[in-house]
Amino acid sequence: MKYIKLISFIVIIILFSVLIYFYINITKEKKTNTVFSEDNYIYLLQYGVYSSKENMNENTKDLINYFYYSDKDGYHVLIGITSNENLIDKIKDSYYVTDNIYIRKENINNKEFIDNLKQYDKLVNETYDKNIIVNAEKQILSRYEELVIRNE
Repeated sequence: MKYIKLISFIVIIILFSVLIYFYINITKEKKTNTVFSEDNYIYLLQYGVYSSKENMNENTKDLINYFYYSDKDGYHVLIGITSNENLIDKIKDSYYVTDNIYIRKENINNKEFIDNLKQYDKLVNETYDKNIIVNAEKQILSRYEELVIRNE
C-alpha cells in the first residue's frame, strides 16, 4: 500500500511538472509573437490636415513629394515616415521645409511594412543626398498606402 501511494505521488509530480513546462513554453511563445511591440512604432511626418481637398492642394503646391489620405478629420498630408526618431530632422531638411510639420508616433501591426521601412531607414541614414532621401520617402509613402492604409 505504501508503494502504491509513493508511485502515485511520483506520477502526479511528473505530470504536474510536464504541465508547468508546457504552460511556460506556451506563455513564452505568446509573448514573443505579440503584434504590438516597441519595434512597431513609426513616426509620421505630417505636413498638415486640411478640411478640403482644395485647401490641401493650395498648401502643398510647393512640396516636391507627399502622400495624402482622408478620414473624418480631413485630408492628412504626409511627407515622410521613419521608424528611427533620429532621422526625422534629416528627412524634414530634405524637403527644405521645417515648419508646419507635426510628428505623429503610431504603432503599426503590419510586419511587411515595418520591414520595408527599416530598409529605407538604413538608406536614409547612410546618405546625405537630399534627392535620394526624397525618393526613398516617396517609395515608403507608396508602401504605406499599399500595405497600411488600404488594409485598414
